[in-house]
Amino acid sequence: MRRSFLPLLLVLLGVPSRVEAQPSVDSLRERIAAAEAHRPEAVPAATLTSISYLVDVSERIEPRFEVPAGSWRERAGRYLDAVEAGRDPYPEQRGIITNRGYDNPASIIRQGYGIYLPPDYDPSRRYPLLVILHGGSSNGNLFLGVVLGNNMDWLTYNQHLWDDYEPRWTPNWIIVTPDGFGQVLWRWMGEEDVLRVLADVERHYSVDTDHVVLGGISNGGVGTYAIGTRHAYRFSMVTAMAGAPSWVQYTGGQPTADETTAMLMQSGMHLAENTLDTDFRMFHGTVDPGPMRPAYTREMEEHMRGLGIEPQITWYEMGHDILYVVHRHGRFYDVMAGVARDTRRADVRLVTGDYRANRQHWITAERIVDYPRLARVEAHAADQLITITTERVSQLAIDLRDAPTGSHDILAVVVDGTEAYRGPRASLGHVLHLRRDADGWHPGFLEREEGTLAKVPGQSGPITDAYRDAMIHVYGTQDASVTDELRRAAERGSHGWVQGLWNYHQLVVADTALTEEQMRTHHVVLYGTPGSNAVLERIADQLPIRVTADGVRVGDTTYDDRGVGVRFVYPSPLGEGRYVIVQAAPTAAAVMSGNNLPDFVPDWIVYDADSTRTRPRLISGRSAPAMGFFDDAWRVRGAASASLEGNDDGPRSEVVLVQDAVADAGAGAATTEETTEAREARLERNRVLGVRDDFVLPPDVLLQTPPVTLPWFTPVPAVPRVPRHFAVAEDDPLGPIARVIARRIPTFPNFRAIIPGGEWRVHDEARWSVRNEAECLASLAAAGIAVTPMHDLDSTVARPLRVDSPIGGVTFEMEASHAARGDVVALSCELIDRLQQLTTVLRAHQVARVEVLSAYRTAPRTSFHTMGLALDMASFTRDDGTVLSVLNDFVETPDRRTCTGRAPRDPAARELRAIACELADTNAFSSVLTPNYNDGHRNHFHVDCRPDDPRVFVR
Repeated sequence: MRRSFLPLLLVLLGVPSRVEAQPSVDSLRERIAAAEAHRPEAVPAATLTSISYLVDVSERIEPRFEVPAGSWRERAGRYLDAVEAGRDPYPEQRGIITNRGYDNPASIIRQGYGIYLPPDYDPSRRYPLLVILHGGSSNGNLFLGVVLGNNMDWLTYNQHLWDDYEPRWTPNWIIVTPDGFGQVLWRWMGEEDVLRVLADVERHYSVDTDHVVLGGISNGGVGTYAIGTRHAYRFSMVTAMAGAPSWVQYTGGQPTADETTAMLMQSGMHLAENTLDTDFRMFHGTVDPGPMRPAYTREMEEHMRGLGIEPQITWYEMGHDILYVVHRHGRFYDVMAGVARDTRRADVRLVTGDYRANRQHWITAERIVDYPRLARVEAHAADQLITITTERVSQLAIDLRDAPTGSHDILAVVVDGTEAYRGPRASLGHVLHLRRDADGWHPGFLEREEGTLAKVPGQSGPITDAYRDAMIHVYGTQDASVTDELRRAAERGSHGWVQGLWNYHQLVVADTALTEEQMRTHHVVLYGTPGSNAVLERIADQLPIRVTADGVRVGDTTYDDRGVGVRFVYPSPLGEGRYVIVQAAPTAAAVMSGNNLPDFVPDWIVYDADSTRTRPRLISGRSAPAMGFFDDAWRVRGAASASLEGNDDGPRSEVVLVQDAVADAGAGAATTEETTEAREARLERNRVLGVRDDFVLPPDVLLQTPPVTLPWFTPVPAVPRVPRHFAVAEDDPLGPIARVIARRIPTFPNFRAIIPGGEWRVHDEARWSVRNEAECLASLAAAGIAVTPMHDLDSTVARPLRVDSPIGGVTFEMEASHAARGDVVALSCELIDRLQQLTTVLRAHQVARVEVLSAYRTAPRTSFHTMGLALDMASFTRDDGTVLSVLNDFVETPDRRTCTGRAPRDPAARELRAIACELADTNAFSSVLTPNYNDGHRNHFHVDCRPDDPRVFVR
């Protein structure tokens, strides 16, 4: 059965149905709120978010789809029954089609996706995952029904978007169908939706990450080409059906060079080299009437052959609707299951013009020259040697965990024909960062002077880069004559500038109502005329483009016309790591017309009445007066109308000049004394390695072990020996425990030694020892610290105690979800005693409460938490009630040491860094770890104290 028509039939017959007795939206929301306040331990918070999504949909669709709306409410009610009984209902939905929801920062409207679990789903097993993208007029709910056998005429899709569907095929796969914000063809916020859905599914279900397939048809085929090439390494197989491989093909017309550059970032054809290591398959009908023309796929076919990649394409004597012949009525799942992702490829190619998609396998392009022109990296990993060639890349990262270089102690890295590193493998940590300067490639990060700007990940442009994140639209109120029209412009912009958006809405506020918190957490979009927007006036002198009463000035060029306007993106002076987008003009009418700009736009565009009279679908072509990209330092390039492609007249970025200098410098020349046979052998080796003919690799390069001199590497101090003498007597209750701890610690992996950018200090005053039990307890009593013995904890905890009182005026409380499952702030006596020094630092920053993420815990065994000697702190509440959240407020600085260099501009971030560094300065803690340490510490500060160890590590 495709859909259930029984409720509708009962209504028509006047028979009372389950739909008539559906719970109301208000009653469901009351039950959700109650469940959130007392959430059962077995129910993840995301389950309640998903149930809220079901209620949201039912309320939104009821005016047009009354029966499906009732069905969605009924489902929400059943799921809440399970929650109230202490169960998570979602893993129980085996062999059926349902929906989940999640909070996406791009929109204040909760987003959703369809999901199907195998009939025998067992969380203890791992299942392959198919992520498949819908076409036009569809959504995730309907498309999952279609994918699982409920065929229907696509012309009727809009009548059945929210129906309930039953699968006609029951593959042993997890299948998800994102909504993708409707019909944006999976760009920007649409792609971000796919990646967030993928992460949400992997977080809550048992997914085999080496068997994740991406597919899509029609509009979804366009998205599959783009996402499947931009993020190819994440998928075991990509299946693009009846789509257009290139946005340049699909758009047609006469795009400007800048519009072409903006499209290439998203075009599968131009990123095809990324599929070298991914099973990439294309399917098309020979008589497809378009707009996804067969000729486009044939062009892709020839393009791939030109790259040395043999295309996998299947043609059908059919039109556009080829989903079922591709999936072969469910039999294609066996084909997909036979292909696994290879995570340790010896050869990797990366082509990218976008920091949002700058990785393939173990190579990441961290800095792109002339962003966003396409950059290229080709890498090869062999036994003890990595060779890399680059184009338009000035900083890259190598994930050594996935590069198949063998298990040897020595590693050499050759980039663009020059040796970038040779030495111990263990000294490099998990990831090796390399930068390019005037004399070649070296370990480390590119640096820039304080107060200067650079296009870096998160602040690179173009305007469309901001679409993935939270934006707040701010209209000016300083000129009453234009306030209403500016507000309407902001309200229209808040529903998105990309055509085809569904369920997308962002915040709108007046310039006088914008808060410091919103500036810090949102990209800020400013709508105004000269003098009308107070926020815009506040930062106008810091922006490269100005709007006057008579026109727009871009660099040295002025467009004198009261009918012109401008939209541009720029690093926000209002919030660290955020954008400001300005949509401004001499008149309010021209500000409003800026909402008619096309989808593909560069960093800035000057428009006029002619170019915005109607809303162009994708590009403006030659109609806009001017557009362009800022250079790598966020400066206007040459003449205001200069195009990025082919423009050699404007000022060039310093990093381009550096790269040119390196390219001209040449590598170490081959010696004239080598024999013909040796020369031929060297040339053949260089050809295989992909380095220049004149590069000479010393024959003993892999045998030498020179000292390591990395700019961010501090030599690891010697590990202290296990003590022979202990401060605690052996017959004391803590005596045996102290000796067990001393024996266990040396067996722990020394992760601190392989994390780059850390700072080591050795101080005698940092050394301490476990004391006799009575002595430690007396110290706590003298300080007025109330504790309760915890007799059921692991025997390797030196006097485990629960903290029952504030320490030095600071309260320590478990994070709510951890507290709900029974976790308490339990630590060893020695660490509790040392918290007095921690609270001295915190009180200097007016901190009154610490939210604890983890104290004593039982796993992993190689953790100081298992001995009650470590504490994880998620947030700090100050006397005035403000909260410093490590996850939300700490600004990571992976390119430099945590406690050196310029402090963050954001006050909260600056305060958090100061707390971390002052804790290290106390010498009371052996480790102070921040989000700079690794991704596992992105939401907390970790401190630990290690007996008989004088070393202090901060990162």
